[in-house]
Amino acid sequence: MSTFSYIAIPFFLVALVMLILAIRQQKLPFLIVGGVFMASSVVNAVIGLSL
Repeated sequence: MSTFSYIAIPFFLVALVMLILAIRQQKLPFLIVGGVFMASSVVNAVIGLSL
């Protein structure tokens, strides 16, 4: 596993937590941050798998 794959795992977990908070508290900033972390984890995972 490359460094990008190791970075993608915590980003994915943080994204899940933020999205759960967005659903429970009905706050838009949690949704935005969760979406950004989810996108960055997908990008890091794809780069990690391509290496």
